[in-house]
Amino acid sequence: MTTVDTRRAPVETYLFVGVALLAIGVFASGIQASLQAQVIVLGVLAAVLGLPHGALDPLIARRLGLWRGAVGFAVFNLAYLGAVVVVVLLWLLNPIASLVAFLAVSAVHFGADWNGDRPAWLRITAGVGLLSLPALGHRVEVAGLYETLAPGGGEAISTVQFFFAPLALAGMLVGAVLAVRRRPNEAVELVVVALLAIVAPPLVFFVVYFCALHSVRHLRAGFRAETRGRLTVTIVVLYTVVPILAAVAFLLSGGPAMAMDDRLLQIIFIGLAGLTVPHMVLVALEVRRGAHGTVAP
Repeated sequence: MTTVDTRRAPVETYLFVGVALLAIGVFASGIQASLQAQVIVLGVLAAVLGLPHGALDPLIARRLGLWRGAVGFAVFNLAYLGAVVVVVLLWLLNPIASLVAFLAVSAVHFGADWNGDRPAWLRITAGVGLLSLPALGHRVEVAGLYETLAPGGGEAISTVQFFFAPLALAGMLVGAVLAVRRRPNEAVELVVVALLAIVAPPLVFFVVYFCALHSVRHLRAGFRAETRGRLTVTIVVLYTVVPILAAVAFLLSGGPAMAMDDRLLQIIFIGLAGLTVPHMVLVALEVRRGAHGTVAP
C-alpha cells in the first residue's frame, strides 16, 4: 500500500498559490490589463517556463524503450515532429473541430494534476472545470479568444463552457474535499485555481496555472526520474529553444493580414495543440507502464 506524505507541500504549490493569490488580488481590485500585453506576457512565459516540461518527452520515450541509440533517437524525433505537423494541419483545415478536440484533450491532461489515485472521471471533471470556469467570469472575452483561434465557432464553444462551468465547479470542489486527507496541497490548489479562473482574465489565468503549477510539477517529476543530470538539462534546453526559434520565424514570416497579438495568439495555442498531443500520449504511456510496474530503467 502506498503512503502519501502530507507533511510538506511541493514547491509548485507554494509558487502557484502565491502568484495566483497576487493575481486574484490585483484583478479583483479592478485593475485592467490590455489584451495585447496579456498575449505578449503569455508568449514569453509559456515559452520560457511552459515549454521545458514538454522538452522532457525524449527522455520519457527513452524510459519507455521507444528509442535506443542515434538512429532510434532520429526516428523518434521524426515521428514526434510528424505528429505535431499533422495536428497543426488538421487545425488549419478545420479550426472549430480542432479547438473542441484540443480543449477535450487538455481537460484530460490538465485534470491529471490532481487526485491521481482517484477515478478518472474525477480528474477529467477537474480538467473540464479548469477550462470552463474562465467562461463563467469572462464569457465575452473567452468567446473573442476562441473566435481568433476558430473563426465562426468561438461564441458557441464559450456558451457551452458557460453552462458546463457550475457543474464542473461542483466537481472540482468534490475533488478538493476528497484530496484533503491524503494530499491537502491539492485541495488548496483546486480551490485557488477555481477562484483564479473566475476572477482573472482568461490569458492571465492560463499563464499562471500553466507556468507556475502544471509545468513546474511535471518538470520536477521529470528531473527526479532521470539520473543523468547533464543530459537532462541539455535536452530540456535544446527542445525548448528549437520550438521558440520556429515560432519566432513563423511570426516574422508574414502570412494573412491580422493584428500581431492575434497572430501571436494563434501561434501559441495552435503550437501548444501540436505539442500537447504527442506529449500527452507519452505521459499516458508512462503512467500506464508505471501502474503495471514495468517502467524501463
